[in-house]
Amino acid sequence: MRPKEKKELNVTVGENIRFYREQSGYSREKLSELIDVTPRFLSDVELGFVGVSLSTFKKICDVLGISSDSLLWGDKKADISSISKRLEHVDEKYVDIIDKLIQTQLEIIALSKKDEN
Repeated sequence: MRPKEKKELNVTVGENIRFYREQSGYSREKLSELIDVTPRFLSDVELGFVGVSLSTFKKICDVLGISSDSLLWGDKKADISSISKRLEHVDEKYVDIIDKLIQTQLEIIALSKKDEN
């Protein structure tokens, strides 16, 4: 059951979550799966009908690779497509794995360019 009145903070945070979700290329269903909530709940959050717990808030920031400031104040000028910006929020134990994956992708691109020539 939705509350009758939306809180201004919930509306702002919800709008920012939607903006960054879309910028990251996630569907509502995919993001809700990654943060362990239902798509309906995420919809209600994005529309400002409900707020999120701190643990869910942190999961959203981690998955989207953004700071909590971005969700609270909506610094939409921040470039979340920057790899280094997104990696700032990744647990350090995964950085080596990501580095190897990126290196492999770069090698594949180089090989495909070589085949084109």
